[in-house]
Amino acid sequence: MPKWFIALLVAALVTGPRPAPAAAQTERLQVVASFSILADVAAHVAGDAADVRSLMPAGSDPHSYTPIPQDLVALAEADVVFVVGANFEETLFSTIANAADGMNIVAASSCIDILPFGGEAHDHAEEETHDAEHSEREAELAALCEAHHAELAALHGVETELHADHAHVEPLGTLYTLACDHHDEEEAAQGEHTHTAGSCDPHVWTDPYNGMYWAMLIRDTLSAMDPANAEVYAANTAAYLAALDGLARDELRPLLETVPEANRKLVTAHSAFGYFANAYGFTQVGVIIPGGSTLAEPSAAEIAALITTIREQAVPAIFAETTVNSTLTEQIAAETGARFYTLYSGTLSAPDGPAATYIDYLRYNARTIAAALGGSASE
Repeated sequence: MPKWFIALLVAALVTGPRPAPAAAQTERLQVVASFSILADVAAHVAGDAADVRSLMPAGSDPHSYTPIPQDLVALAEADVVFVVGANFEETLFSTIANAADGMNIVAASSCIDILPFGGEAHDHAEEETHDAEHSEREAELAALCEAHHAELAALHGVETELHADHAHVEPLGTLYTLACDHHDEEEAAQGEHTHTAGSCDPHVWTDPYNGMYWAMLIRDTLSAMDPANAEVYAANTAAYLAALDGLARDELRPLLETVPEANRKLVTAHSAFGYFANAYGFTQVGVIIPGGSTLAEPSAAEIAALITTIREQAVPAIFAETTVNSTLTEQIAAETGARFYTLYSGTLSAPDGPAATYIDYLRYNARTIAAALGGSASE
């Protein structure tokens, strides 16, 4: 697909009731991403051509973060706001959407196959028929996603196909949200944060190839808004895709394949590693906090059931997360005899920490999981 067509396509998708186009402005694009991992990907794409900031600072729990006044200012001044979508920004959605008139919000995960939290993939065949404009914009985005998929296939040197159950995209003005189950939006509206089986799992970034889809969508969005710097965004993205592909292919997969198959069982603080498990042949056998959010609390019965599972399946180690209180996880480890480790889930570390960038984050978690479960990184 010609690059000029892709640029026009993205322009049609992201352009809304905003000020004069960025190409006619003298100021740099102001880009906001909802959390630190997405912001790091956006910063690698933007390079020196645009200003990127994370709405949530590193170390924040994305499921419970409360915006401060400076966040509202940044949102109001942003030319574009990138969100994960799939109800990830559960407590921030209304704040982001209402920060200013005509907010230009783009779901970075729009070209990613969204997995459900258990159950079967969502079937869109019985959904109501959309109006012509809605359907046309969905078709446009589908064409863009096909182009991104072909780009990654070329990078791998192999031919692959998009899944038949590709993420459904709901265009709402300039906002694209992902929905594999409308209960997600209903739960958010009602203040409920435990996700039902079949609802969207938004934690796409634990698979590095999904981070690559983010990068391509961000590149095309910024290029459409700021064509004068399109070549910069393209070059930055090409280098970043190569780095992520090299990490995934040459480091992460060989390392994780050293984990014995009998040990490829994950028990984590909450359901944040489904895409990692799907990509690398692991099974999520349990979580400390039920549902896909950190805002729920496990019952005594759920904790007892998890302890039984860990013992019966001889799970070697369980994992806390940096944004979740680890006391209960440590208690379960002590009760079961499983080793205790800590992962980064919805945030990067501080700049001087072990997961200061997305690439560092992926490497740290893979090495920690391999070490914990008997892979070649074992101490």
